[in-house]
Amino acid sequence: MFYAFIRILAFIVLMPIFFIRVKGKENLKVEGGSVIIANHTSNWDPIILGFIVKHTPVCYMAKKELYSNGVKRLFLRLLQTIPVERGKGDLKAVKTALSALKDGKMLGIFPEGTRKGGENGEIGPFEQGAALLALRADVPVIPVYLHAGGYRLFHRVTAYAAPPVYLRDVVGERTSSSAIGGATEYLREQMIELREKSCRS
Repeated sequence: MFYAFIRILAFIVLMPIFFIRVKGKENLKVEGGSVIIANHTSNWDPIILGFIVKHTPVCYMAKKELYSNGVKRLFLRLLQTIPVERGKGDLKAVKTALSALKDGKMLGIFPEGTRKGGENGEIGPFEQGAALLALRADVPVIPVYLHAGGYRLFHRVTAYAAPPVYLRDVVGERTSSSAIGGATEYLREQMIELREKSCRS
């Protein structure tokens, strides 16, 4: 109920200031667990990504620093976020994320790790978390490129969604470090292709 309320609030706030368009929206509706990834240039990104996915809540992995006080912590918990300590092997966060995926939830990850790219939207190096989780849970990954041009008021924001990717089809059944690295680079290449597509549109 809380997530539904936030979605309505987001519609009221977002639509008058951003003209949001989705290309490939049919690719977003995946039944069962999935990982959705996107480029990251602004604090608006998780709001926009959650807004364009209509059929299910998007559960984000959020840095632990955001849970600094009771109000923030309650709000983030209600949004089904998963706290994670960045820069460390946070096994508890990994186990929680895997459990969410196996329960059929959609997990939102920004694999660049932090905001990058600015208005040009260039794609930085990817961290390996998204590929690791998708391979271990054996769920598809949906790459989304957010073409926002710096999120200027009253300008169009276009989301380009690629078809779901099953990483085991790319690297096989292995979950070795080399397989995870190869899957990570493959996902980055997919995101770069989406960026190039957005530049041609």
